[in-house]
Amino acid sequence: MRKIALFILLFNILLISNIHAQNNNQKYDIDNNGLFNALKDGKTDIALNIIKFGTNVNIKDEYGWSLLHRAVEYNNISVVNELLKNKKIDIEVKLPKDTIITNDNEKWYADGETPLLLACYYGYGEIVETLLNYGANLEARDSIDSAMAIHIAASRGYSDIIEIIMQSFAAKKINNLVDIEDDTGTTPLMWASMNNQIPAINILLKYGANINAQDYDGWSALHFAAASQSYKAVEILLKNKADANLENVNDDKPIDLTTDTDIVELLNKYTNR
Repeated sequence: MRKIALFILLFNILLISNIHAQNNNQKYDIDNNGLFNALKDGKTDIALNIIKFGTNVNIKDEYGWSLLHRAVEYNNISVVNELLKNKKIDIEVKLPKDTIITNDNEKWYADGETPLLLACYYGYGEIVETLLNYGANLEARDSIDSAMAIHIAASRGYSDIIEIIMQSFAAKKINNLVDIEDDTGTTPLMWASMNNQIPAINILLKYGANINAQDYDGWSALHFAAASQSYKAVEILLKNKADANLENVNDDKPIDLTTDTDIVELLNKYTNR
């Protein structure tokens, strides 16, 4: 018994020494800040050691981001896996109100995003698949417009993420996931079309997305593509039998929403006047 106790003591001393190791003059303490700093700096081994030392896996940083959210942000699959193995992990924890992600001069409002939604925003397929395998809720919605994982992946153009989602076990339990609406009736295909995401448009059509669905304001995917001045998106939608004569609540057809002369010329071939 004494030998076992001594072994445990020596192991903990070695573990603490390893965690406190100097690395580029950076010291990582065995506390919340040390853990978040190690994760941010890409010191995976140190972060894993601190987690294994018995930290609270649901801790949050000063901005209200959980450890799991940060592991997703930094695309650290090793830390994600270690956290998910812990039975106490909150896999559905949400980002706080007024969370804004700035990336390449682009602002993304991420209020209420779970780790799964965040992984879809960044396009980290391995993490998305891992979270789904651990039971992440595919029907989780953000707090901005009730967007789900598939809406976010579509808006970002990640066809591989959409494929992972549609092939997941969780997707089979959701009725007509490919056409699921956010709180304004906007479908994933509309999200992809308004953002000129051609690969996402193609894969959603492959999975049978309703090309002529309309949101609560009567906008179809073709309306969004035309308004976004996306010739390629308009062309693909028309080739797949999008109805150019659908009107929104303001009686606008897609052709009424574009200023691009090439798109106008293309839509003229399909529009009744």
